[in-house]
Amino acid sequence: MKNKNRPLFWGMSLVELIVVLGIVGIVVGMSVPGFAGAIRQLRLRTTTRQVLGLLSLARSTAISAHEEHAVVIDLERRDVRVVTVRSGEALEKVVSLPAMVSIELTIGGEATIDHELVFLPTVSLKGRTVSIVLSDREQSKTILVTGPTGAISLQ
Repeated sequence: MKNKNRPLFWGMSLVELIVVLGIVGIVVGMSVPGFAGAIRQLRLRTTTRQVLGLLSLARSTAISAHEEHAVVIDLERRDVRVVTVRSGEALEKVVSLPAMVSIELTIGGEATIDHELVFLPTVSLKGRTVSIVLSDREQSKTILVTGPTGAISLQ
């Protein structure tokens, strides 16, 4: 048995539909810049974690294989990879740097053109303490690799 008080069709005028679509469009338009900023932050955070992972991989591989391993930052190819120093052979893991992310190395607080960090089998880093700064237009993340201990930390 049908309820006679309830209409069979919920009608909507064209004007009401246009107003609702306009409101939805404004809300979506206002949220897009927020999503773009969140995507940039996520991209920087992800790239930083991947570089941290490569540094840890190079350090642990140098210790376990009893030979020097380097993390090489290639600015032309925009990638970071782990290389066995003696043979020059690269490990399979490579981190590609997104277009919006820049990377800079500083040794002892001064910028350097040398883009290679060599981990020794004795756990330490060859040379002094290195800071790796990854940044986009709005923020930056700093990875610190301590020279004598080879300790890797996110600042």
